[in-house]
Amino acid sequence: VQEKCDYDLVPPLALLFYYAVLYAPHFPPGSDLLLKAASVYHSFLTWPVPYCDIFRELLTFISDELKAPGISFQRLVRTEQGLPVKNYQSSTVTVLLLNRSEVQSEFLSIAEKLSASEHPQHATLVLLLEHLYQANFGTRCDLGSLHHLLKSKTLEELSEIYASAADAQEVAAASSDPLLARERLQSVLRDIAGAASFPAIVGEAQPRKLHTIPIPAARCYTYSWDQDNFGKRRGSPVPP
Repeated sequence: VQEKCDYDLVPPLALLFYYAVLYAPHFPPGSDLLLKAASVYHSFLTWPVPYCDIFRELLTFISDELKAPGISFQRLVRTEQGLPVKNYQSSTVTVLLLNRSEVQSEFLSIAEKLSASEHPQHATLVLLLEHLYQANFGTRCDLGSLHHLLKSKTLEELSEIYASAADAQEVAAASSDPLLARERLQSVLRDIAGAASFPAIVGEAQPRKLHTIPIPAARCYTYSWDQDNFGKRRGSPVPP
């Protein structure tokens, strides 16, 4: 791609890398994959806009992952599920204004189903905490035991635990030293685990399987113009 300056391949390759890292359960401490990727992508910063912007975003993405493993997954799920936690990142909401008579019935049916179904907040917090601990500790964390313990906790307990863990992760991402950031993050996560009676996190990797944790379907909101007049009474004059 770089030698041939094949600009058309940049977006799909960037997305492939982004989602490969996003879905990766854990990067072992000795892995240099992200560092090698950063070295390669840095050379693309001399390319014209908007391609250099794509690689600049990828470098920021890699930097965050090096300091706070799994943080991009956490941010994405929090945003898409509308979780009421402290938000350090700006988010974008896509709004589609559609005329029902101009939209295929299949599209409307899918939109209504997505709007009616909602991933339970308790299950979302369990998923996020499982992902967060596996991303940082790998097989040193017994994910099966952790799952059963998390399911037994109340929504209020999970919310409090996750708020502390997410805050520690964001603090790590804001640090300038990746190694120190990861060490401090792991220390805080161990303290949180101890206070919440999580399964012990051992010192060395164990002969367990890593689990790919799926991203829940994003919450979808639909509003009908017939039911929602955006705060204005139907028939009332609109001020100039």
